[in-house]
Amino acid sequence: MAKNISNRYKLQDSSYTICMDDIKWFAIVLMIVGVVWVSGKSKEALRKAPATQTAPKSQTIPTPPKGTAPSQTPVKKAILQTTPTTIISNTTISMPQSPSDISPLQGKLTISTIRQNAVANSEYVTVQASPKNTESITFTGLTLRSRSSLNREKIPTAWTLPYPGNVGNGESVRLRPGEKAHIISGRSPNGQSFQLNTCTGYFEQGMNFTPTLPLACPSPLSEPLPLPPNTLSDACYDYLKQLKRCAVPSAIVPVALKADGSCQAHLSSKINYNQCVTYHKDDPNFFRGDWHIYLGRSTRLWRDKHDTVELLDEGGNLIDMRSY
Repeated sequence: MAKNISNRYKLQDSSYTICMDDIKWFAIVLMIVGVVWVSGKSKEALRKAPATQTAPKSQTIPTPPKGTAPSQTPVKKAILQTTPTTIISNTTISMPQSPSDISPLQGKLTISTIRQNAVANSEYVTVQASPKNTESITFTGLTLRSRSSLNREKIPTAWTLPYPGNVGNGESVRLRPGEKAHIISGRSPNGQSFQLNTCTGYFEQGMNFTPTLPLACPSPLSEPLPLPPNTLSDACYDYLKQLKRCAVPSAIVPVALKADGSCQAHLSSKINYNQCVTYHKDDPNFFRGDWHIYLGRSTRLWRDKHDTVELLDEGGNLIDMRSY
């Protein structure tokens, strides 16, 4: 009986061992299935997750053409910029200039006209002084610059009262409120830069000025005439009525005046630029509000197309600009 009991315990122990082995294998299988299931879920989650966007790389904006105003120089990176510039599709849009780049003369002088021409003598820029200015502005010493070519010229001196044969370059130009200056790239036909006056129309005779000088001289018949006993003859009066303004009479006179010495003397000495100035230089409106200033170039200053003309003060700050 003891033997039977012993055998029974051995059988039970063997069954217990087998059972434990089965449980171990079952646990291992469950672990493997769990790992596979978790791995599959992770892969599915990765597939469903949106693709991560790669931050765009910084792009370098090309260096602008020479002559770009300092206040409008494009920034170098299209993203993550703190300078006052807006980037849209790699296009730089310059924001307003910083106060340090703005001349105190801004708004007081403006570029009103640009005339391009292949000939330097016919190319000019017109600068206008605001009529709201409260004082004259020194114009000599300012600079005109082409943004495209970087060609530049300083505004020279000029004659307030020009005379044929003047020696020197004149004096500093000061623009009074409302006055304007035509700055011609080429050389002056009479060798001078000058302010227009009542009599400067005489300069047009035999010369070509651009812009054309106004023929606003007093008529020959309205100028002072000889007093008795040197009064002019009726034939001389009739001839004076036919003469044009701002023109020195021809030395060849009509047959009826060939023997009229008094008339010929008046024609040759009293109807010309110098005498006109003598008669009218003290008139209230003798000086006009226009200047013709010549840069003396033999070549053009501005491009034929697509240029920006800049007016700079003596410190290099922008006063005004105009594009075409």
